[in-house]
Amino acid sequence: MQRMAAADAASYWMSERIPNDQFLLYCFAAPSISLDECARRLSVRARHVDDLRLRVHDVPATADRPYWVSAEPTPDQVRVDTTTRTWSSCLDAVGDLVADPLVPSRAAWRLHLFGPVTDLPAGCGESVTGVVVVLQISHALGDGRRASQIARDLFTAPYDNRRGGGFGMPGPVRDVGTLALGALRFPGEFVSTVRHGVQVARIGKPANPGKPGYPLTTLNRSPGSRRLLRVIVLDRERLTAACSPVTVAVLVAISQALPRYLSDDCRRLGIELTVGRSDKSEARNNFRTVGIDLHLEVDDPHERARLVRGEIDAARAADADPGRVAQRRVSEATPAILARWGIRAFDLDTRPETVTGVTVVSSVDRGAADLDLDGGEILFTTGFPALSPVQGLTHGVHGIGDRIAVSVTTSPEIMLDVDRYVELLTDALDTSRR
Repeated sequence: MQRMAAADAASYWMSERIPNDQFLLYCFAAPSISLDECARRLSVRARHVDDLRLRVHDVPATADRPYWVSAEPTPDQVRVDTTTRTWSSCLDAVGDLVADPLVPSRAAWRLHLFGPVTDLPAGCGESVTGVVVVLQISHALGDGRRASQIARDLFTAPYDNRRGGGFGMPGPVRDVGTLALGALRFPGEFVSTVRHGVQVARIGKPANPGKPGYPLTTLNRSPGSRRLLRVIVLDRERLTAACSPVTVAVLVAISQALPRYLSDDCRRLGIELTVGRSDKSEARNNFRTVGIDLHLEVDDPHERARLVRGEIDAARAADADPGRVAQRRVSEATPAILARWGIRAFDLDTRPETVTGVTVVSSVDRGAADLDLDGGEILFTTGFPALSPVQGLTHGVHGIGDRIAVSVTTSPEIMLDVDRYVELLTDALDTSRR
């Protein structure tokens, strides 16, 4: 039993208001065995992955942060759909999964297998038939980097039944114990919160307070419950031919495609980028989001790429600012009942005047292309960052080996003509390769 870190607890509580499950999609060539047998083997492998043997325990009365407790994977956490689908209809099916979010106190993850799936984009204009595996996982269990490692651990775990179940503390005993610990911890946490708050006041504003917000666009409104998903698969070497890193190359392409789609007089446009922290942390969610200006005032794409890269580097460096560090200490010390109250009290109905970025971009490198699904080699991987009441369009940038996938997540209420935007983005990505 392990107490949640403050950042993970915040993610968990926020999921009650805004569903934020992660959907990690892995596309494989056809395996050598049936899809049902693949599912059975993955269910066995999950028992060897420590992070997949956890669920959330809520402390009564929110007297403390939730705890991670042992929970053996159950057969219903692995679901199989053997309907023959096209890649497009498979994405529609994945989009429908958003309507069935996880309840992490029961199960912190699910696995969905689809196959056979035809017309899979393999890059370089090729298409093949294979299978799709989607890991639906609670954001509290890990950020993009950690969730990607969990998925890798699952695919590479041994296939045997030798690992036994752990001993679980009886529920009533756990309730009483965690409630008592939370009550004992409250006075010290309250004092620490005040002390760190005073420190923040003394330090003052961070040296680099960040960019001013961006005006709302037609993208920055409630997306509703339905989802539209699209994926562009690219060759890594061609994407980075202009010597820009993958993330920068994609941001430059977005800076070219998005103003054309919006058809507004876009003189200033920015994105909200998730940036992972390099320092070690007990938190499973070890990242922050930053506003990155896309520098529409610069016409030359190479100069624009240089400026965007500089902004990302500056954002990483700014995270070590004493003022920001002190602010994080306040959040980490805040008693659970106050932290959860703040999340519940947050007004989601009133639209802000500005946003950190008009769209969200999450970029994760998922490592070497050395994964397989019972003989079926990995083709590519992607993901679909969650939408929110003021973010109706998100992008995912995910790489494995020499394949990069750029995903677009939106809804019919925001982008009924999403394919027009995807076409503009594809053209811009093609241009960035030159």
